[in-house]
Amino acid sequence: MYNARITRQNPTGFIILIDQSGSMSEEITIREYKTTKADAVSYATNLLLSELIFRSKRDEGVNDYFEIAVIGYKGDSAKSLIEGSDSFIKPSQLIAMNPRQKQITMERVLPNGDVSFSTTKQPYWIESEAEGSTPMYSALSYAYDLANKWCKKGQNRESYPLTIFNITDGESTDANDESLNEIASKIKNLKTEDGNIVLINIHISNTELHNPTIFPSSYSQLPDNKYAKLLFDMSSVMPAIYNESISEITKENSNPPYRGMSYNTSINELISMMNIGSISVNLIE
Repeated sequence: MYNARITRQNPTGFIILIDQSGSMSEEITIREYKTTKADAVSYATNLLLSELIFRSKRDEGVNDYFEIAVIGYKGDSAKSLIEGSDSFIKPSQLIAMNPRQKQITMERVLPNGDVSFSTTKQPYWIESEAEGSTPMYSALSYAYDLANKWCKKGQNRESYPLTIFNITDGESTDANDESLNEIASKIKNLKTEDGNIVLINIHISNTELHNPTIFPSSYSQLPDNKYAKLLFDMSSVMPAIYNESISEITKENSNPPYRGMSYNTSINELISMMNIGSISVNLIE
């Protein structure tokens, strides 16, 4: 399982759920610069979109190996954040949108230990927002509907299954724990012939005050926190294909199977988790 070849005829897909509630306006530090959680998550998401486009490029042009949906949730509802689309979009369509370019400062540690900074332009399809409450149940229900339709499409039945990222900094305001577990279970039970959908829940924070928990194997690695345990229960057991990459970034003395969740994650760890979650692109023909 989880070894289907990714081709234009049998693409895989990603759904990214982004918490855009008011608390996402809180300030954090990324690469020595002050920013907000909302801006940091927007940056990480656009970076992943750019990476998926890069991995789709071939000498003859862009091959649409992926289908991508980005959903924001705030107030009392969830909606697509990709202009003109309420469902999935392909890399070639993202390129055709001609998004605005934002100048980004990057930090690089040199072999001698010195730090250098360089600037680059990053395409921005997804803008940051932060207001209102946290309708996570609505977002997960939106993801379920999209994923269910995707899995039922004939061309996707033999495809590498979808990966869903839920990026949040707080608890849901539109459902209790039982309801969240129920919708998460419905999502995780969706599958193609190659395996079940992978649901990864990422809780972000300013980790200057907290120790992060990344890809835990059991409750024993979690803080004494009810919400952390809820995210653990909601998240998928990671397929074995991810184990080697996960072990390289986890600092715990733990063994697989790993759970696809984190708690008190920094922006750098968020990017690492999203990169690992897209490792399946190495299977492209």
